[in-house]
Amino acid sequence: MYMERQNGFTLVELLITIVVVSVLLATAVPSLMQFVKNNRLTGQTNDLVVAIQMARSEAVKRGSNTVLCASSDQATCTDSTTWASGWIVYSDFDPTDGDNPVTGASAPLCEDSEDCIIRSSDGLSGGNTITTSTSNLRFLPHGIASNGNVTISIKSKDCVTNQKRNILITAQGHTIVTTVDCSS
Repeated sequence: MYMERQNGFTLVELLITIVVVSVLLATAVPSLMQFVKNNRLTGQTNDLVVAIQMARSEAVKRGSNTVLCASSDQATCTDSTTWASGWIVYSDFDPTDGDNPVTGASAPLCEDSEDCIIRSSDGLSGGNTITTSTSNLRFLPHGIASNGNVTISIKSKDCVTNQKRNILITAQGHTIVTTVDCSS
């Protein structure tokens, strides 16, 4: 009798394929998760650097003080150094009027001669944290930071190698970002 050959995989071939795929996934998934965490941290650091540079640029453009401050409601500054829940950039033409942050913040347009919110951010996601010693950064009309040198650190929730970024804002208003180990 003649038997026809059937197409398909044998049980041994299928088991070997499953073992090879399992080994590849076991080595690739942790690297992919590390990649995602690093990209999230880099993106959030870049968002804060853009806000810092915008505050400095607007101070020079408007010829007035511009402030970047911690804000949990994206409308008023908090007096805390907790930046993870958000921040705002606002112009402050009269720093002695005591408005926090602005008078008429709900105005739809930001004129060059009034206090107004220029930009806001919801803050960080993914459990990342920000640490700094100040609740705000104030840029003077010439782009100089009135706070002097300030360092802001952004760290991944379960920080491992190179998942911390330090942003140094110099007294001249420049920003320098460095990637550092979490232990430092």
